[in-house]
Amino acid sequence: MQNLAKEKISYAKRLLRNAKEELKKAGIDTKSGIYKDLKHVSIASGTAYLAGLEALKAIFMKFKLVDEKSAIQKLKNVNAYTELLKKLNIGKDQDVLLNLLDNAYIILHVSGYYRELRDKKAIDSGFEKVEKMIEIAEKYLRDESR
Repeated sequence: MQNLAKEKISYAKRLLRNAKEELKKAGIDTKSGIYKDLKHVSIASGTAYLAGLEALKAIFMKFKLVDEKSAIQKLKNVNAYTELLKKLNIGKDQDVLLNLLDNAYIILHVSGYYRELRDKKAIDSGFEKVEKMIEIAEKYLRDESR
């Protein structure tokens, strides 16, 4: 299970790298502070959001809340991720992850992917939320005593 969780983190990082590369293709209108090409923003936002979900799957696998098969069955929407996060006993990181997930969902999934948000500061903030989710997940995977 531990190796699979580490694979999920690697995959999350790869997705985030790909999302950043895609976002670069959007170009920036420096006067208005928006990304120019909606297609690239949408693809990047969706991919970055998926990176955050993969990081959460790694934590869920670490704490044996899901395995690879049950993850597919149980994790069908953001509410399922939220409910599993609420079952974790990881102190303040639990609340931090719940907030990060909520923000990544709103900024990247809903606004960036579906609602045509191109505001650079907002999209960049969503990417930062996902980076933090990955950092927290990595911390728990490194700590074998947990």
